[in-house]
Amino acid sequence: MSARTYFIATRPWSFPVSVMPVLVTTAGLFSMGYTVSWCMALWAIIGIVLFHAAGNTLSDYYDFRHGVDASDTYGAQTLVEGQLTAGQMKRFAYVLFAVSVLNGLAIAWASSWSLLWIGVVGGLLAFFYSVLKFRALGDVDIFFNFGVLPALGTAMVVLPDASFRASCSDALWMVLAFIPITNAVLHANNTRDVATDTRARIHTLPMLIGQKASQVIYYVEVLLPCVWVIVCVLAGKLPLGALLILLSLPMAWRNCRTMARLPKDKDAINRLDEQTAQQQLVSSLLLIAGIMGWVACSRLFG
Repeated sequence: MSARTYFIATRPWSFPVSVMPVLVTTAGLFSMGYTVSWCMALWAIIGIVLFHAAGNTLSDYYDFRHGVDASDTYGAQTLVEGQLTAGQMKRFAYVLFAVSVLNGLAIAWASSWSLLWIGVVGGLLAFFYSVLKFRALGDVDIFFNFGVLPALGTAMVVLPDASFRASCSDALWMVLAFIPITNAVLHANNTRDVATDTRARIHTLPMLIGQKASQVIYYVEVLLPCVWVIVCVLAGKLPLGALLILLSLPMAWRNCRTMARLPKDKDAINRLDEQTAQQQLVSSLLLIAGIMGWVACSRLFG
C-alpha cells in the first residue's frame, strides 16, 4: 500500500480539531502576560496530532468491525473500499500509538514530568474512544480529550514549571472558546447517522435524547464559543481583540439553519459535520488573530 493511502487513513482533514486547542490556549496565555515558548507549542501540536491520528485509525477499525461503517454510510471509506485491510489498519493504529507515546515521553522530559498524567489519561481516552462512543459517551470523551486535557497539557508544555500552577485556571478559561464547536462536529455526525448506528446496534447521544433535543444541543454548541469569549473579555481574561471571533457568527447561523431543516429534509445535514469543522477552524483562527493582533498593537502603540 502507498504512503498516501496510510496518510489518508488518518483523516488529516480532521487535524485542525486538535491543533486549534493548543494554539488558542497558547495565544490566550500569552495575552494574559505569561511568557510562552512557541517552539514547545509547535512540539505539543505534533504530539496531539499523532494521538489524534492514532485515535482516528483505531476508531475506523472498530467502526468497520462493528458494521458502523458500510457502503451506504458517510465518513471514512478506507476499509469499506478495501484500500487497507482491517489488519493493516489495526497495526497502523498501534504503530501510531507507539510513536505518540515515545514523543510524549520526550516532551515530558523537555518540559515537565507532570505531563505524563495528561498523556496517560488522554492516551486511554483515545484508545478506548470507540468503546465510549458505542455507549453514548463519545461527547464526554471529546470534551476531555480535545478540551480540558489539551488546555492543561499546553500550559504545562509552553510555560516554565514555576508558572504552571498559576496558569491552570487561566488555561481552563480557554476551553469553552473552542470545545463546544468541536463537540458539535461529533454531534452533527451522530445526528446524521442515527439510522445506520441503530442498525449497527450501538448507542449515541442523539439516539437517547431524540431529534428535537439533539437540535437544541447543536445550536448551543455552535453559538456558545462566541458568547463565552464575550464573557472572557468582560472578565478581563481576554483582550478586546478576541471579539474578532464574532465574525464567525454567519457560519454558525448557517449551520444552525441547516440543522433546523430536520426532519423535513433528512439529507440536509449529510455534510454538516464537515461544515461544523470548518466553523471550528475559522472561529479559532479569528480568535487567535484577534488576540495576537491586539497584543501586538498594544505593545507597538502602548
